Amino acid sequence: MTDSAAAWKNPLPLRLVLSDDSESFRTLPPDATALPLAPHPGAYGVQRKNHVHEGIDLYCPAGTPVQAVEAGTVVAIIPFTGAQAGSDWWENTDAVLVEGASGVVVYGEISPACKTGDALLAGDTVGHVVTVLKKDKGRPMAMLHLELHAHGAREAPEWPERDKRPASLRDPTPFLKQVAE
Repeated sequence: MTDSAAAWKNPLPLRLVLSDDSESFRTLPPDATALPLAPHPGAYGVQRKNHVHEGIDLYCPAGTPVQAVEAGTVVAIIPFTGAQAGSDWWENTDAVLVEGASGVVVYGEISPACKTGDALLAGDTVGHVVTVLKKDKGRPMAMLHLELHAHGAREAPEWPERDKRPASLRDPTPFLKQVAE
């Protein structure tokens, strides 16, 4: 199956609502979350203070179950944020990398509920969202950070500058837009 033929399921038990408004979390009903589009700071490819955003941030409460967007195999579980990952200004979180039809999906800022080598079906629980932000700045402090990489990827490298995008990194937005429609 090619990337364009893969169909994803919703990774969260929340309705995805397209939004470029970084404050949309204040007005959306509790059964929904924004699917961020630029210039929203949670959108893929948005320039941030020290890097370009590698994925999509889907705000949700800590403890929210994260579901596999497609069938695949857990190929790695890695430290994602916090002191364990060299970013002690955030809480410790992990990422689960699942290789499936569309590539390697990175489910970041979670606590895993699976192990390397597990075969997952679309909709199976990958883990649960955990609080990532240490300081309350009036914004959601927990979210699913979702990335997409080419087949064979086993890490989630940073995107330091616009012209230095990691070769494996892909935009997950089109897949999630299909889910939202």
